[in-house]
Amino acid sequence: MAKTRTQFLAYVKYDFKRDDKDTEILQAYNDTLQNIANMAPFEGLKFQSYIPTVAGQEDYPLPSNKCHVIHPVRLIESASSTNGWPLRKRSKQEFSEIYPNPNATGTSVARGKPSDYCIYSNSILIGKLPDLSTYLLELDWAKLRTSQDAGVDVHEMGEEWDEVIKFGVLMRLYAAMGFDDEAVKWKTFYEDPVVGFPLLLAKEKSQTETIGQVENREL
Repeated sequence: MAKTRTQFLAYVKYDFKRDDKDTEILQAYNDTLQNIANMAPFEGLKFQSYIPTVAGQEDYPLPSNKCHVIHPVRLIESASSTNGWPLRKRSKQEFSEIYPNPNATGTSVARGKPSDYCIYSNSILIGKLPDLSTYLLELDWAKLRTSQDAGVDVHEMGEEWDEVIKFGVLMRLYAAMGFDDEAVKWKTFYEDPVVGFPLLLAKEKSQTETIGQVENREL
């Protein structure tokens, strides 16, 4: 089992050799956890949601606490149906070329069974515009990780990540203190393809579908 926050504090101090930086260690700990979680969704962070469509509506908000969408989004025919299939993921440019103005007024925009989607401005856009309000969008997603604030809190990434997280914490601590040589040393461990996060990240990604991080963008 992964270390508790209290155990991790002692684990870092074994290398850090200082007892006057607990606040800084814990901040670096949470920053490192979030940095790793931003790169891939972990089992303890994954959820599945069903979003009902609205006839004629193009966009559907994503969960406010999401960090990643795990592609593809699926379309389910109805809440009582076992029929479902993946929608085609499009870039915003592709989506706009296929569906140039789905919200046009004064004209009839074709509706039908949606076949495409894209992620944009914290929403899922689907096309064609749905002709029914009985479809469901099946969304697999990973939430933002929870801050480790209590001594008994345990991070969601698994015990195999403890050493890599320690490397990241020490990198951040020394960088904040202006000890550049030490910061570079621990950064090298953190990013090493054999002992650092690239190896474990590749393992984690191999256990899930294609990952696409959702970013907030202005329209």
